Amino acid sequence: MPQLNRDIFVRVVLLLGFIILLFSIITTSQLTLYVHPRVTSLIKISGYILFMMFLRQCWNLKKAWNQSVCGSHSHRTYWKYSPFVLTLLIAFILPNSSLNASLVNNKGLNSQISNEVSNREYRPLANELRQTNFIKVSDQNFLGVMSEINRYPKDYAGKEIEMKGFIFKGSSTSPNRFSLVRYVIGCCVADASPYGLLCEIKDAANYTDGNWYQIQGIIETNEYQGKEFPIIKITWVKQIDALFSPYVFP
Repeated sequence: MPQLNRDIFVRVVLLLGFIILLFSIITTSQLTLYVHPRVTSLIKISGYILFMMFLRQCWNLKKAWNQSVCGSHSHRTYWKYSPFVLTLLIAFILPNSSLNASLVNNKGLNSQISNEVSNREYRPLANELRQTNFIKVSDQNFLGVMSEINRYPKDYAGKEIEMKGFIFKGSSTSPNRFSLVRYVIGCCVADASPYGLLCEIKDAANYTDGNWYQIQGIIETNEYQGKEFPIIKITWVKQIDALFSPYVFP
């Protein structure tokens, strides 16, 4: 009498689960919540490989059924699949979400990317930004603009700037100040670094940590412990929905 090979059956179910998970992430355009766009093609290729593995296990299951070959049923055998089951459960139960303001303290605002950039003298946006009085920060020029303004605040003092980001107040920010921040991702969400500019507005206490805003303001310079740093004096602010693609990919 034909018997179900439970070991192969578990593999089929797990592979199907991962295929469904990957398919749902790709079709809802949520891959960039996890990886840089340049590696999304590799993720899609892995989906095809998983599908081929799934077909192979389906064939093995059918073959085992016809031959009435029954695999080991011991619980010890099935424990080897527990990491995969746990991964699928977490992925399906927990909703997809982007990094938020609560992680900025752990990541260290401005630290990592500033250090990387400070080691280079390459300034591709310097001439363009010096010639304009209105700097509009976009996903495409975000890192270059942040680098220029943070490293050479005097060069841009008095210029008007517009940018989007979420608010991060932190514990050491004065009552009238907060930072407007975006996460920059070099490869995947594990290496995300928060980066932004300090802003000043009278009623800063009325703006909620983590909420997204579009602001316009004037770049000014301040000094702390002998080092100059930029600060935006906000002249216009509007709350917006979190961006569909919240990260910046250099």
